[in-house]
Amino acid sequence: MPELTAYVKIAVALFVLVNPLEGVPIFLARTRRLGAAERLRIARTAAISVTIIMLTAFFVGRWLLAMLGISTGAFQIAGGILVLLIGLQMVLGEPHESKPAEEAAAAGNFAIVPLAIPLLAGPGVIGSIIIYSTRGALGSGPSAAGDVILCAILLAVGLATWGALRAADPLRRLLGDTGIDVATRVAGLIVAAIAVEMMHSGILGLFPRLAG
Repeated sequence: MPELTAYVKIAVALFVLVNPLEGVPIFLARTRRLGAAERLRIARTAAISVTIIMLTAFFVGRWLLAMLGISTGAFQIAGGILVLLIGLQMVLGEPHESKPAEEAAAAGNFAIVPLAIPLLAGPGVIGSIIIYSTRGALGSGPSAAGDVILCAILLAVGLATWGALRAADPLRRLLGDTGIDVATRVAGLIVAAIAVEMMHSGILGLFPRLAG
């Protein structure tokens, strides 16, 4: 039961961090003049890119930490700070003038940059995946079975991202701009809480005597 709870928590955390709802307004704004087939192609490309980025972070991140000699505790604290900043940004909102998506779309790379990275699969997502792949779901280290489950979670998050972008128009009609904004801010609170817990675990990892 504790393992199931841990994996469910990881799945929720990663989905909240990726937060496809955050990409929906930009996706709709940049594809409003395109046909349905083109919008579906962009949604598919973005979702595949997010999945590839997450899987790359999962398989390469652990090796990179070992090569650089960075402790899990230190990375947890650094990752927690990044995630906290993202959570605060989601809660407080961003200036409407900042629209890097417009320049990227003009270059024909909108689906990958900035939609997939850094908007959806940003540093907080990458940092969290590296941490989970290094310490395992229960914090006791990685295992073959755990890696398979975590990869399945990443694939599920990628699939959910594709589903959310594919359903962007119905979501917009259902939630409206205000509903999407409220959902993003509530998700930001959850992200901030996850970040505090991540930093707490990192501090205990670096200073185990504090646990006593």
